[in-house]
Amino acid sequence: MPTLKRSLEIDAPPGEVWRVLTTPELVQEWAAAYLDGISIRTSFVAGEPVTWERPDGAARSYGTVAACEPGRLLRFDYAAESGGGFSDIFEISTFEDKTRLEMSTGPLAEADFEALKGPTEQAIEEIKSLAEESAQIHRLR
Repeated sequence: MPTLKRSLEIDAPPGEVWRVLTTPELVQEWAAAYLDGISIRTSFVAGEPVTWERPDGAARSYGTVAACEPGRLLRFDYAAESGGGFSDIFEISTFEDKTRLEMSTGPLAEADFEALKGPTEQAIEEIKSLAEESAQIHRLR
């Protein structure tokens, strides 16, 4: 089963990228690429639960915060109803004066892999946009 992987450079400090990944209001903005109005409920503490909720409040998926290293690594593990499971992993590193974000989701069934390609591309571009916009605002102050 394939894993969906995407990485890009972001012209913002790692802290800004981390903030976009862990501030529920900002998560809602980039996660709208998957489902408009979706929200996250979690403490962003390793071992604690994570729930993605639909706009009507119904749970879309449940999991656990498997790893949370501020400014470096965020991993959610989800159990699949059919057995197995999958993970969402966000890794942040610095490269010269830019930040590199690597995002992966999987392993996925082939149909899910194909269905998530477009939304994942939109989500990571929105993460980049939000982080760069925030960094620019802080530079102007």
